Amino acid sequence: MEINDKLLKKLSQLSALHLSDSEKIEIKEYLKKTLSHFKKIENIDTKDIPPLVSPLQPPLAVRADQPAAFPDKNRLLQSAPKKQGSLVKVPPTVG
Repeated sequence: MEINDKLLKKLSQLSALHLSDSEKIEIKEYLKKTLSHFKKIENIDTKDIPPLVSPLQPPLAVRADQPAAFPDKNRLLQSAPKKQGSLVKVPPTVG
């Protein structure tokens, strides 16, 4: 894959970036270096290496998911600063 002006224009449109000429030059060089690293990785012989299924060996044992009622829901709702019906209302986590 060649990193050229046409590809860089397409990438900047897809990512909604408005790049200056100096930023275009900088990003083009960065992408070329990144691709060269991937080409080096691509040439590594991994035929005798078993695939990694999980970074934890043996895989992490997890408990079975068993839903249960909260023991004292009313007490919890009384201590909540904001609530909506039987739900605790919290601030948004994604802005």
